[in-house]
Amino acid sequence: MAKDKKKKEKKKKEKKKEQSDAFSQLITKTKKAKATTPTGVSLGQSVDRSGDKLFLGTDYREVFIPERPWADMLVDVEHWTPLPYTHGIEMELIIADDNGDYPPGEEMVYRMKEIVKDAIKIMDEMLYEGRTDFPPVPDYIRQKVLARPWGRDDLEKGYAMDIRYALGNSSVDIDTFARDGNVTAITYILELVTPPCVYVEELAYWASTLFLLAKATLPKDLHIIASAINPATREYMRGVSQADHSHIGSFESDLERVQSYCMIRNFIPHIIALTCNSPIINNQPTDVVKIINKRITAPNCVRSLRLKSNTTMLSNNDPNHFIPYLIDLSENSINFLLNTVQKASLEDARFQDIFPVTDWGTIEIRISDAQISICRRIGIALLIEALCYKAKKLLQKGVWVPDVGSETITMNRQGAIERGLISLFRVAPNLSRDKLAQYDPSFAEQYLGPENQPVRYMTQAVQRMFIYLKDELKELGFLYSPFMKPILQSVFGSVSYAEPPITEAEYQLSLYQYKLDNGENPSILYDLIYFTIQYCQDPLNNPLTGVLTLPKEMRE
Repeated sequence: MAKDKKKKEKKKKEKKKEQSDAFSQLITKTKKAKATTPTGVSLGQSVDRSGDKLFLGTDYREVFIPERPWADMLVDVEHWTPLPYTHGIEMELIIADDNGDYPPGEEMVYRMKEIVKDAIKIMDEMLYEGRTDFPPVPDYIRQKVLARPWGRDDLEKGYAMDIRYALGNSSVDIDTFARDGNVTAITYILELVTPPCVYVEELAYWASTLFLLAKATLPKDLHIIASAINPATREYMRGVSQADHSHIGSFESDLERVQSYCMIRNFIPHIIALTCNSPIINNQPTDVVKIINKRITAPNCVRSLRLKSNTTMLSNNDPNHFIPYLIDLSENSINFLLNTVQKASLEDARFQDIFPVTDWGTIEIRISDAQISICRRIGIALLIEALCYKAKKLLQKGVWVPDVGSETITMNRQGAIERGLISLFRVAPNLSRDKLAQYDPSFAEQYLGPENQPVRYMTQAVQRMFIYLKDELKELGFLYSPFMKPILQSVFGSVSYAEPPITEAEYQLSLYQYKLDNGENPSILYDLIYFTIQYCQDPLNNPLTGVLTLPKEMRE
């Protein structure tokens, strides 16, 4: 028995190493690619932001980015944008009926299996015959699917559709379409999982296609709803909330992986503030929605009811037990992580905001609320990629990622959950500007703001995060990406119907208030059902319409 156990452990280690090697090989060609500002980007009129204390930077100008139809981008594989790291997204979706009610669990056991069977049939037809109700599969992607889609019984997920996808000189099997295995009772959450992708457009294709597949397979009496909380559900039910999880891979070393983890960790509150999308439960927000001069302030409306309530499957706001800064992935460091978060094993500890030691050699980021639009999902993925790439560039200079400390992170994490981008930005007394500057003066300047102009609001903190990453965003070709546009609009503007800061949480609140002001039933359930489909059919489509404005500090 002992020999068998050793053999299994050895085989598991060899598999991990093989997957890690595959990630490294996969990134080789993307490392050489250096993107520049795309031709056709032009500046429009000046926009006066001088009287608004929430805006940092100078000389705001309209930025016009050439628009291309998604169909044209999809076939132009030669000009796809490489990702510095492999990226896969797990997208959780609500399944509910016309009233927002969940189907009975026992009934869904049977129905879910039939839905997955239909998904396998349709996916097979898409890949090998073509379907007019789906975009054509690019040859590049078709060649990476190494086996026909198949069904598999999984202990946690039930019946799942699997896809075998090329990863360097190896491959991975992905449970692409199934129920969420972490939900054991009450209801079903549909989990859609993209394969690990190496191009921005490849990731957008899979995310959009899997949404369309869900739409095509669901019975007429059920709907998919993209929001982190079902707005019609009467109260929060443990485990029944929806998130977007990212898996980042292909790190060249454990040191690069752990430093990337530390960089993302510093900006957890900023990412939360950008991705809040669960402000309504029981068909109402937690307070009245105040709109002042087109700005959706709503100061007492919780922006992420998911993060506020889901304290068992994520990190918490206790600085003494928050995921720690790590210097390596040695056994001592792993034990330090386990002791800090008070978990007995890595299996127990994996339900954190960020987890740097998955079985696949990836970093998993679990903090983002499920977004309404595919476009915003991809934009957040690009932001996370840029943070990891920044850590890599610091390492190349022999510089460690600074540690802002658990107290500062958790204070602002809590504020971002409650108030999103309008929350106050607070700095713990023990956080020294000089200590941060010893590692990276630019980080200290942008994270805290200059001494004579410290960061006061989360929206300013996010603006400074983007300024800190500007060179990396430009180098990677992300800055003027249509997927990054709504993320930048959230803090720099402009949005046609509201003043920033604005996220999809404020979008939900504005829908609610619009209906209330016009004497309509303020339930936004049907709106979310409609927009879930609207914003997945074209992954460039998103609710934050308008012209992007950027300050000189982001353009030059």
